[in-house]
Amino acid sequence: MNQKIFEIGRSAYFRYPQFQPLIEFMYRKFFLKPKFSGWGMTTEHELPWKDLDENNIFSKASIDVKNFEFTKKTAGINKKNVDTLLWRHWIIYSSAKYAIEFSNSPKFNFVECGVGDGISAFFALVEIATNKKSMSNFSMHLYDSWDEMRERELIESEKNLIGKYSNLNIEITQKNLDKFSENVIYHQGYIPDSFETTKNSPELINYLHIDLNSSLPTIKTLEYFFPRLERGGVIIFDDYGWSGYSDTKKTVDSFFNERPGIFMKLPTGQAVYYR
Repeated sequence: MNQKIFEIGRSAYFRYPQFQPLIEFMYRKFFLKPKFSGWGMTTEHELPWKDLDENNIFSKASIDVKNFEFTKKTAGINKKNVDTLLWRHWIIYSSAKYAIEFSNSPKFNFVECGVGDGISAFFALVEIATNKKSMSNFSMHLYDSWDEMRERELIESEKNLIGKYSNLNIEITQKNLDKFSENVIYHQGYIPDSFETTKNSPELINYLHIDLNSSLPTIKTLEYFFPRLERGGVIIFDDYGWSGYSDTKKTVDSFFNERPGIFMKLPTGQAVYYR
């Protein structure tokens, strides 16, 4: 019955253009079910990870991440709603894959600034640690204060964030990423101070994920790591298009205004730079 109604509607759609807005409304209301809804976007289109079998790296990671210990009352992410971030995680996973594929480096160095419980780092690491090109020679450098956001790192429009993330705990992150412990290097401290006060910051990098929720640490991170980004490398911005982070967007746009490479803005609120 539904199929017959659908066919009648489709025929009427092309035969009577004046009724197209009404037919589109009825179609969306009664026939169309979103295939994904979460993290600020809803889409009716096929999802790229649905083409993968259940034993695929990304598919397994999306199940395994539900075993994480999630910090309570911080980012609002938990076992029940972590699937609403799958489009975000797909971008991270795919960007790590890109960085590996297009790098000619004998040593792979990946960096994340703004780590939290380690969820996004996990999706990058599952690809890095199983990719034949990178699995035997890589490091993941994780930079975070694992402490509350301080006023000194925030501009006026960001002052509402003072004290946020105070519940974060580096030990929880280390537990969540324990299977990669031999290749993960933790740099605890506030950016940019931690770039100099912690040991073994990489001289060359292939991948950089920035999720700092503030413009000053974001620009300091770019100034420090962009000269170290190899050709074929990638930078992912987590907060780029989100309401409330317009100053971060302005900072990033200004930085890349005249720099070569491809800067792609995404409907997830993320942005990706390909060098």
